Amino acid sequence: MNRLTIEQLDKQTIKVTLSPGDMDGYELTYEEMDYNCPNTRRVILKLLQEIKTETKLDLSRGKLFIEAFPYAEGGCVLYINVISEPEGRRRSKAGLNTPLIFSFDTLDTLAGACANLECSYSHLILKSALYRQEGRYLLLLYSFFKMDDKLTAIVREFGRYQGKGELRAAAIAEHADCLLEQKAIETIADCLR
Repeated sequence: MNRLTIEQLDKQTIKVTLSPGDMDGYELTYEEMDYNCPNTRRVILKLLQEIKTETKLDLSRGKLFIEAFPYAEGGCVLYINVISEPEGRRRSKAGLNTPLIFSFDTLDTLAGACANLECSYSHLILKSALYRQEGRYLLLLYSFFKMDDKLTAIVREFGRYQGKGELRAAAIAEHADCLLEQKAIETIADCLR
């Protein structure tokens, strides 16, 4: 079995990349992954032990949100996020998908940002929308995880970060011209292929 790759994205999120060899070693396929399956639970428990050994991050102290994506000819990428809940209170999920807002002066810079986002982080983007206002293109980006820094770093090469939040997004939706209401990044990236 190959050495799996563990990357700590923030204080609560781990990315685990399993190669096809890792998947074979665990006798697991992406299509068969299901937390109700005893083998999948066994593998997750082993991965949590390896994560703790490698990163010193103990993910057993809260609820886990695990998202799996197919990768590289039979491999798999797992994003494991621990959700700490205060006693007697449920944590709001709104923080996981607050819209990030970016502006672009030209279609070329917008297209460059979309191509890079699609290539690097398409599996993390929940949805995206595109608007036009006062000669600028406004891209609203909703992410599965708290990836603001990484996503913003890619987009800043091409455009400007305008802020985040549902109120700003609602104001844009009300006052700007909607060009693509959903799948803006995928649509633009597909046009470039």
